[in-house]
Amino acid sequence: MAANALEARRQAALAREKIRRYDIVSIVLHWLTVLLVLVQIVAGLVMTDLERGTTQDVLYYTHKSVGIAVLLVVLLRLLWRIGHPWPPLPPDTPSAQAGLARLNHLLLYVMLLVMPISGFVFTAAGGYPVPFFGLVDLTGVIAKNPDLAKTAQWVHLSAQWVVYALVALHVLGALYHLVVRKDGVFQRMWP
Repeated sequence: MAANALEARRQAALAREKIRRYDIVSIVLHWLTVLLVLVQIVAGLVMTDLERGTTQDVLYYTHKSVGIAVLLVVLLRLLWRIGHPWPPLPPDTPSAQAGLARLNHLLLYVMLLVMPISGFVFTAAGGYPVPFFGLVDLTGVIAKNPDLAKTAQWVHLSAQWVVYALVALHVLGALYHLVVRKDGVFQRMWP
């Protein structure tokens, strides 16, 4: 029995050594997404608490522009993913855990599309300017429509809580693999 347990540990250690990393493009796009989402969270939380003025205007401009950048990066990630699938999880990963990880990834992708699209629709249909880093002005792409703007605003403001929860679960899962399982999953995406 002890020999079987020892052999199982040895096989698990060998499997961990063979864990495939994500390709460099996936890693760069992942960490770019992380950076952009952090900017969005900070700008989004701070801008609404400021008094009207230059600082608030800059934060709204940044939030709108970075939101469009998030949308573009996530679309690029999805296109890249078509030809570059996720590396497999270690063979000893419980199937329920693997399923939850895939579900979390899927929902993160969905929400990282819902958030910028709803923000864009809320802004454009509300008749507000929609800048993209001063390169393109997307104002007027959607006709002013207060009812549509109100619905998109509700979606945008509600969905942020889903994003926070999914990101927290994603980070906790990554830390679980790093600290508890020590199975190399965390290192697959680490630059």
